[in-house]
Amino acid sequence: MGSNIFSFERFLKVLKYDLKMRVPAIGIFFLVLLIIPHVLHQIMDFGNAFPAGQRFDLYSVMCVFLVFFAPFKIYYAFRDKQGRTSFLMLPASSLEKFASMVLVSLVLVPVSFCLCSFLLDVVLCLLVGGQYGSVVTVDYGILAWGFLGLFCIAGAAILGNTLFKKGAPGKTLLCIIILILLWLTAITGFIFDNFIVDGNVDAEVLQMRGEMMVNLSRIVYSAVAILFYILAWWRIRKIQIS
Repeated sequence: MGSNIFSFERFLKVLKYDLKMRVPAIGIFFLVLLIIPHVLHQIMDFGNAFPAGQRFDLYSVMCVFLVFFAPFKIYYAFRDKQGRTSFLMLPASSLEKFASMVLVSLVLVPVSFCLCSFLLDVVLCLLVGGQYGSVVTVDYGILAWGFLGLFCIAGAAILGNTLFKKGAPGKTLLCIIILILLWLTAITGFIFDNFIVDGNVDAEVLQMRGEMMVNLSRIVYSAVAILFYILAWWRIRKIQIS
């Protein structure tokens, strides 16, 4: 029974199919995002220094764009009736197809983008060191938060791609904004009730409560993201057996 649910061999076949037949659809978009930070610098600040911190911020923004739009572009056929039929006809279980989708969207695409961004950064530092100076470095604390953010974004995009047919990216983005506003409203209410109303301005207490809010946010973001992935798999499974 287990082999009917998940077979590593079938999963690898689906993954190879996705990498060969689907991922190339994102090629041009990938390259455009890769060069945008450098083109923007040349247009807006030509000849001046391009600090490593500024480059890191722009690379991060481009990576967020890529992770959000990648599932919609790579698996666009899922929103088309004929494409969905071909997707369902693949000799693999819904879990194997979903696992391949997650691996491609959450790991392979963003990791490839980060590596390409770093390699391009190194090359440009060697060629035009006067503008670029030192190579971009990564703060691992920021990296952990960044992965959590990408985990949430990729989950929302994968789910949105399985739920919506027309205007999927826009509808998904609207849902994300609504969820963020709801969470910010809840946080604002909590801060007002616990930070302001009681009049406690002790620095240590405020710091402790601030850290508590950060940890709570991490837990909430992680739980919501996991829910996104569960719902996406359930949606694919429902379509698979219908």
